[in-house]
Amino acid sequence: MLIGPDARREGVAFQLDLDPAEARVQGRGIQIEQVVLNLARNAIEAMQTTVADERRLLISTCVQKGWVIVRVEDTGPGVDTELVDTLFAPFVTSKPDGMGLGLSISRGIIETHGGTLSVSSSSKEGSVFQFSLPLHPRREG
Repeated sequence: MLIGPDARREGVAFQLDLDPAEARVQGRGIQIEQVVLNLARNAIEAMQTTVADERRLLISTCVQKGWVIVRVEDTGPGVDTELVDTLFAPFVTSKPDGMGLGLSISRGIIETHGGTLSVSSSSKEGSVFQFSLPLHPRREG
């Protein structure tokens, strides 16, 4: 995955845990990939204040009840509670040099594909960004 070298360079232990079930979603793969990369890069940047040997990034997938669920989990400081409700709005950012568009665009891409994108966060456990996309129905024939 493209994020592996960035993670290693920043001292982040990177792990993939992919569901072995065959899962297809309908949509533009490059856009879904961009969402995963954006979430992973945000996680890596968020962990800069975390002790080096505690920096971990996990990207996982699972298939549940007609949905593919993708989770991007980090061990960073978590999302500021004051930002959680507005985090996906345009121009909202916690980064000193951020424009506040990445999460807004990411949510738009996921919603365009019929899915949802959300966050759960704790200052003790880091953040989990999760999106779900509907499975593409198999064609018999």
